[in-house]
Amino acid sequence: MGIPVTCPNGHHFSVKDKYAGKKGICPYCEGQVVVRVPDALTSPELKKAYSQAYREEHKGVKPVTADSWVFDSIPDEKSPSSSGSLLGSSVVRHHIRCKCGESVPMWFAKCPKCGVFIEHF
Repeated sequence: MGIPVTCPNGHHFSVKDKYAGKKGICPYCEGQVVVRVPDALTSPELKKAYSQAYREEHKGVKPVTADSWVFDSIPDEKSPSSSGSLLGSSVVRHHIRCKCGESVPMWFAKCPKCGVFIEHF
C-alpha cells in the first residue's frame, strides 16, 4: 500500500511505505516533498483489515478441555498439505483433573487451587 504524496506544484504520486516521514524530490518537477506518515489509528483501510483479521482469528475457537488433542478436529486426509498427519498420536495436552475440579498440568505434584497432592496413575 503506497502513501499518496502531493508536491508543492500540484503533482500527485505514491511512494513506498518505507519512505514515510522522509523528504524527497518530485519525479515530475524536482520540487521538494515531505512524505507524511499516515495516521494508522484513523485509517479506514487499517480498521477494515483489523476487523477482518480479528473475525478470522476468533472464528470457530473452542475452549480447551482436559486431555484434548492439539488439533480439535481430525485433519482432512484428502489434503496432502495437512500438517496434522505428520504428528504422532503422542501429541496430547497432558492435563488431569483434581478432586476440586481444577485442570492441573500432569507435571504438577499438587493442585495450585486447593493444595491437595495429586496421584498420577
